[in-house]
Amino acid sequence: MEAPKKKDFRPRAHANPFRDILIEIPKNSNELNWSTHFKSGKQPDFLDIGCGYGKFSIELSKKYEDKNICGLEIRESVAEFVKKKIESEGITNLCVFHTNAMIFLPNYIFKESIEKIFILFPDPHFKKKKQKARIVSYQTTHIFDYLLKDNGRVYISTDIEDLFMHMCAAFENNIFFKQMSDDECLKDDIYELTYTRTNESMRAAVKTGKTFKAIFQKININ
Repeated sequence: MEAPKKKDFRPRAHANPFRDILIEIPKNSNELNWSTHFKSGKQPDFLDIGCGYGKFSIELSKKYEDKNICGLEIRESVAEFVKKKIESEGITNLCVFHTNAMIFLPNYIFKESIEKIFILFPDPHFKKKKQKARIVSYQTTHIFDYLLKDNGRVYISTDIEDLFMHMCAAFENNIFFKQMSDDECLKDDIYELTYTRTNESMRAAVKTGKTFKAIFQKININ
């Protein structure tokens, strides 16, 4: 199959997660048959929320062939591009859904089933009245806690310092997460990829040369 071209899948620059979008949402995670998405038929191990054009997800799928990776993207044309890219490369441990991850994550994913969540260069929603649409908030950190296994990790990155501080504050206010130290992050095999190997990180490197990144780990407080 011929690889898709980005120029044929141009979306709007921003998507409103609170606007109704015509997508089919499973009623709950039991409805999904993962054998139609992954060769192993097992549930996903990693989630890439806002996967964009899929550069990071695809690299991850090749680096971790024993892991199933699920990308989630709110822009329909972009999700369609990634689907065709997966098909053209014959990747069997990666899938993508066109969906609103801010609202419907638990409809797809079982409780305490995910090892790693990636939120890399998300839409900053600069305007004050739009900031409630940011994917990381105090409320959504509880959804991430619900989905993650014990000691599961959330990776965040951006080239916008204000957004980075906003995301960090959301996790810091949730007692079920702790920020990993710089030394701990550097020992993580995926950490560097989260701020160097995404479509957006490549643009950011040219534009500003700055990236802000962190890992938050789910902790057991019992």
